[in-house]
Amino acid sequence: MTKIPLVFVVLLASAHAFDSSSSSESCEGSDEGHGHGGGHGGGGGRPRPGNGGGNGGCGAGWKRFNRPSGGWCIRVYGGILDQSVAESQCQSHGGLLSGVQNYEEITYITGAALSVMPQSTGSLWIGAKRTGACSNQPLTATCTATNSFYWTDGSASGVAGWVWDPSKQPDNAHGRTQQCVILLAAASSTVSVGTATWAANHLDDVSCSQVGMAPVSTRKVVGYVCGKRPRRN
Repeated sequence: MTKIPLVFVVLLASAHAFDSSSSSESCEGSDEGHGHGGGHGGGGGRPRPGNGGGNGGCGAGWKRFNRPSGGWCIRVYGGILDQSVAESQCQSHGGLLSGVQNYEEITYITGAALSVMPQSTGSLWIGAKRTGACSNQPLTATCTATNSFYWTDGSASGVAGWVWDPSKQPDNAHGRTQQCVILLAAASSTVSVGTATWAANHLDDVSCSQVGMAPVSTRKVVGYVCGKRPRRN
C-alpha cells in the first residue's frame, strides 16, 4: 500500500469541509421563499414563481403575481378604517396599499377578501389616487376612466386594472371629493344599495374617509389590499 503524506490528508479534509459549508449556505438561500410557501414535502428545488402561483419569495399569507415591472406580493387584510390608516397598516407589514395590474389580480383579491371580511359584501381600499389635474373634474374628454387616477404602489402599470363600475365611474361626485378608490368584493355578482346596483369585482371612486361610507353597509369599507416586492424577483 502506498503511503500518503500526512500534509496531503489534512489539505484534502479541509477542502471537503469548505465545500460542505458552501452547499449549506446555497441551499438555505434557494429555500428562502420555499419554506414559507407550504411546500415542505417536495424536496429542495427552487420554487417556481408563476402569475399568482407559488410563493416566490413573498412570505406566508401572501400571493405572488408577475407584473411587467417584476414580481409583486399581495395580501388582503380586514379592518374598518380610513384610507390613510390603511396605508400606514400596509407599511407596518413592509408594503404599501396595492394597485391592481389586471382583472386576474382583482378576482384573486375579492376571493381572498371573503375570508377576512365580517360580512358577505364590502369594499377594500386599493393603492390609487386621483391626479392633481383631475382632482376637481368629473369624467370629461380630458379626465377619463383611464387617466383620472394613478397607481400609488410603484408597481402596477397600464390601464387593464381600471375596471370601473359600469355606472359611469369614476364620477367624482359629492362635491368633487372622491379622491380615493375602493374595490367591491361580494359573494354575489352584484350588490344593491337602495335603487342602485353595484357590480362586484369593480372599482369606484370615493372619499378617502371611511366616515362617509359607513352608513352604506353593503358597500362599507371593511378591508384593504397590501402589496410589496418579493425577496427575490
